[in-house]
Amino acid sequence: MSYEVYGPYIPVVMLITFLALFAWVLNPKNKAKYDDAANMPLQEPDDEPVVNSEINNGRKDK
Repeated sequence: MSYEVYGPYIPVVMLITFLALFAWVLNPKNKAKYDDAANMPLQEPDDEPVVNSEINNGRKDK
């Protein structure tokens, strides 16, 4: 098969894909998940940073 056979259907498939993704993103069930992801860079980290002396990397100290 070549482009002459499938060519006219490519814009239709792209339009359907775009509309499906648009509806998925705007679905009210996903609002909380997207709000949490949007606020993630603004949140304070919960854990203390690891100090280099605390990192073991699986090696034994002699």
